[in-house]
Parts: sequence; C-alpha cells; structure tokens
Amino acid sequence: MVNLSVRVSATPAPISPSDRNTDRRDAGSDGANALAAGSVFQGRYQIVRCINAGGMGAVYEAVHLETRRRRALKVMLPSIVANAEMRARFQLEATIAADIESEHIVETFDAGVDSESGSPFLVMELLRGEDLGTFLDRRGALPAPEVVAILAQVAVALDKTHLAGVVHRDLKPENLFVTHRDDGTQRIKILDFGIAKYVAQNAQSAKQTASVGTPLFMSPEQIRGDGTIGPAADNYALAHIAYALLTGNAYWSTEAEEVDGVYPLLVKVMEGVAHSAVVRAAERGVSLPLSFDPWFERVTSLSPDDRPATASLVVESLAECFGLPAPRLSMPTGPTSPRNGVPAVHDAQTVESSPLGVSPAASPGPE
Repeated sequence: MVNLSVRVSATPAPISPSDRNTDRRDAGSDGANALAAGSVFQGRYQIVRCINAGGMGAVYEAVHLETRRRRALKVMLPSIVANAEMRARFQLEATIAADIESEHIVETFDAGVDSESGSPFLVMELLRGEDLGTFLDRRGALPAPEVVAILAQVAVALDKTHLAGVVHRDLKPENLFVTHRDDGTQRIKILDFGIAKYVAQNAQSAKQTASVGTPLFMSPEQIRGDGTIGPAADNYALAHIAYALLTGNAYWSTEAEEVDGVYPLLVKVMEGVAHSAVVRAAERGVSLPLSFDPWFERVTSLSPDDRPATASLVVESLAECFGLPAPRLSMPTGPTSPRNGVPAVHDAQTVESSPLGVSPAASPGPE
C-alpha cells in the first residue's frame, strides 16, 4: 500500500511553459519510469517528490500548474491496463468516486493513461495524516468506542458505494486514512477503490492465477476466485479490521506466524474462523465481551448470504456487543434506497451501469 500522507514544507518554483517538455525521467532512480523532481507530467503536474512506491507503481506529491494546488499523483505500471479495452474502461471508471458524495472517499480530480509510457494515472487530493495501519502500530489496541466511531465513518461510505454498484475488494487498515477536519475532529478516508479489479482482469486475460486482496482481511470467496464479488466481501473485511483495531493484531496473524508461505494461510482463511476470537484476544492480553464471538462468526461467515446485508448493520451490531449507543448512521435516500435493508448492489466486476447511472470504480492506487 502506498501512503498518501505528506507534510509539505516548501513551494516549488514556478515553471514557465517553455520548461514543460523537460525530460521527466530521473536517471538516479531505481525505476525506469520514475518521475524526477521538478519535471512535469502530462504538461500540467509539476513533480515535487516521490511520496512512496510499491509493486504496482508510485505516488508523487505534485502541483497543478494552473491552480497551484497540491495533489497526489499516482502513476501505475502499464500492465495494470494491459490492452486498449481496459485502458478505455479505466479512463471511464477512474473517477466514479466523484459521482458518490462522501467526505470519507478520497476525491479524484483527473485520470488517464500516459501516452508516452502507457502508465495509467490518477490525480487525487493530497491527504495529511497517516493510514490506519500506521495509526494502529503507534497507538496499539484501541478502545471499543473509538473503534466503533472509526468504522461508522467507513460504513457510511461503503453503504453509498455499494448502493452504486462499487465494491472495494481490498479493505484493510492501510487503505483507511486518518486525517482531521478544520475543527480538529477525526475523519476517515477510504483509499484505493477498485484497482484490484484491474489486476484480476489482467491476470485472467494472461491465464495467470492471482489472489486480489490482502490475505489477513480477504474474504473466502475472493480466495476461491468467485466470479461475483459483492458487498459481503467488504463487510467481511470490516469484521477483521474491527478485531485488529480492538486487539492490535489481525485475527489470522496467529496462522500467519505458524505457516510457511501465503498459500497455507489462504487455505486456513478458506476453512473459516475455527478459534474463538474472544479467547484469541485474551491470549494477547485483550478482553472482549462474550457477545463478540457470535458477532464475529456471523460477519465472517463462509457464506456471503449469511453476513449482515450492509456495512451499517455490521457496525451497529458491533456497538451493541459492547453495550454502546448505536452510531449515527444513515443510508442514502431516494429511488436507490435499499428495500428491507438490502441495497440493490451489483458486483463491480460485472455491472455495466449502476442504480446511480455511473460505471463501477477504478481505484486510487497501487500497492
């Protein structure tokens, strides 16, 4: 996961139009397609510095030359959109978050495929803060009221995206970003909607086997490679994120420590939760109420149909486990409202149009 957090201390010097064709490649970089500080991408984004890089690309701090606004520029490997059809779909779908109004989704301002390198790119808001994985490492296990408050914000955004036919597919602490509003209150932003879809499609077209998601938080149906991955996969991940926040460790971290390699771990995940989450937490010195076990077992059920229908229901029932007031959550209203609490959601892999009249999402980024 690439962290979009950066603290800006200096403003780069303005670049004249005549400078915009300068070579963008950094000869001293390890990556052949790395962007050099001071160079210009797409004729309008001046590179300040590389924030971070991962196996799917890199994220840069950049300045939009016309507005002088700081942005996060995510440039991915060309293989993410391996053919012309996928490139066209990427350009159409990359900005779906703009069609879903939520303060908990990272804004996307621009997207496309670089003609020179063939690399897909996204331009997003530049966040200041830290991802929830880093936050958890720094803080350790969090109190239940704080966990419910954090996940309630995530649930609000997921309810909206699920209703629009968009499934994240790779929820994990590193894809949840902790930032703050002007009044100092905490705000959670969801990163990286849908890029996993393109990795899966590319692997399938190349007749390769690829598990999309993060094993510690990935649903069994994703590991099996089911053709339809729905909102239940995100709801499953929410339960594992809740456990990690409450205890300081992922539920499957025990198995990850015991097995050699990722494939034995995937087998364990596909077999389902076999050990009490309450007992496992107690072994790590964390006390959870007995009611947590039936909640955890239901939300992580091997059958997606047996899990709660919405992210809001996941968080509301979690609050109930701890005897906390139900968080203030609300589903979207209007013609796309769910009936009987079940949203009219389609898998982001197959939906051609959503209830909101928009295409399924592409994500903000590489890992």
